[in-house]
Amino acid sequence: MTRPHDSWADVYDLAYQEEYGPFINNLTELTLQVVESLLPAGSTIIDFGAGTGRLSIPLAHRGYRVTAVEPSGPMLERLRITDTDNSVDCVNSDIQSYRGDTGFDFAICVFTVVIYLLDRESLQAALGAAWRALSPGGGLLLDVPGPGVFCSHSFANERMARTVAIDPVNEEVCEYSEHIVVRAPNGDRVFEDHFKIRCWSAQDVLAGAEAAGFHLLADLSDTFAGSGSSYLLFQRAE
Repeated sequence: MTRPHDSWADVYDLAYQEEYGPFINNLTELTLQVVESLLPAGSTIIDFGAGTGRLSIPLAHRGYRVTAVEPSGPMLERLRITDTDNSVDCVNSDIQSYRGDTGFDFAICVFTVVIYLLDRESLQAALGAAWRALSPGGGLLLDVPGPGVFCSHSFANERMARTVAIDPVNEEVCEYSEHIVVRAPNGDRVFEDHFKIRCWSAQDVLAGAEAAGFHLLADLSDTFAGSGSSYLLFQRAE
């Protein structure tokens, strides 16, 4: 079974760095700073939808004990290659199917992870899995991308050309298509991917989180202004 990003995991970081460089770097650093402001070094963190380790690896280097949960095997392999000192524990699973270690101090589910949950059952299962992974009183930082994120776009420079098409399937679900050409002297490399995504409202996610046993500690959306997403900080009820 293929997962989103399987086919272009080797150039995933390149694609985002080339197109969004300073923006993605600043968003990553801001997220790290927010986590550091909430949690002392040495705490345990589970990073759902960890991708290639954009957060997991630097958090481990800052003294946290990190478990990265990622459904794409090729993306997780890129994380392992980058994590040269094996500082991150890796689990190949999607969030809603996670049944691994529990008792974490904090969970992260950011950088658009919720858009891959296509129905309410999947959303509730994912939030339930996050609740079970945490210790009582543990925190969850989750982002909810707004409609502005769901826009087709293209980008090109001397290193690559990228086209993203996002076409509505219905009022909530879209078909996502990725086409990347990486330029090289010995011949271009072409990568394609197709999968569905869903635009959730912050209200839907908040209601689901409360039903799963979380309560909202803070709306951090203003802290992440310009990201196009709502950022919600939850706490697992005792």
